[in-house]
Amino acid sequence: MKKILFPTDLSDAANHAFIYALQLADKWNASITTIHVYQEMQIGDIHLPGSLYNFYQSMDLYSFENYRDSIPTLVELAREKGYEHVEVRHMLEEGEVVETILEAAKKEEADLIVLGTTGARGLKEIFLGSVAGEVLENAACPVLAVPAKAEFDGTIDHIAYATSYKDEDVAAIKRLTELFGSFNPQLHCVNVDLAHTEPITQQMDQFEGQVGQIELPISYKVLDATDMKKALTDFLETEKVDIIAMLTRKRSFVQELFNYSKTKMMAYHANTPVLALHI
Repeated sequence: MKKILFPTDLSDAANHAFIYALQLADKWNASITTIHVYQEMQIGDIHLPGSLYNFYQSMDLYSFENYRDSIPTLVELAREKGYEHVEVRHMLEEGEVVETILEAAKKEEADLIVLGTTGARGLKEIFLGSVAGEVLENAACPVLAVPAKAEFDGTIDHIAYATSYKDEDVAAIKRLTELFGSFNPQLHCVNVDLAHTEPITQQMDQFEGQVGQIELPISYKVLDATDMKKALTDFLETEKVDIIAMLTRKRSFVQELFNYSKTKMMAYHANTPVLALHI
């Protein structure tokens, strides 16, 4: 049985991502462990008025009560979507958020972390130092970041993988087939050619030979474009891609991907979950 770790900040975005976790758990016959991390306020020897001291002293209880109240919402979501049979357990932990999530993932031997983001702005921040970004970068297992605006129809029919033709990309594609083979999706291997050179297309042909036969149907596409963001956005919309996957080590690719105006940023992947792989 596979294990999914689901960090939650008790927000609507997190609840939305929980539906993805349920769907994956159902297909994998996996269990889900939800985790909410809070930080205890350190007041030390500072003298505080009685009412304020009592407020700080009640923070632990508030975190517990707030999380306890959120659990029925997750249970109801599972019931509404027909996944009440999925095994779900809950954890409330005190500590630094990122470190606690990563430690829990190791302790639980998680095969996947699923977490929610707040949309296009939140998705950009994933790669630029947010809590979610630290989890994506440092987790030992794959991490699926689900934007709040992602529309989930209960199936994963199309997965895109952004490649730069490295040896690690071959291993990443094979990892994708292991994770999502039960969904039987169409896998799209994509590279954006900003240099407009024929050798780039030849590289894709060579890369296809490296990948060889895999269990999923796979296509290889070079997008000749001057605007990487627009090219990928158009491709994802045309192919109705459910998840875009990439290796987290490609920081230069990610930085280039997000080097656009705020207006354009709002359109980029606002509705597409991102899977971070670690090879």
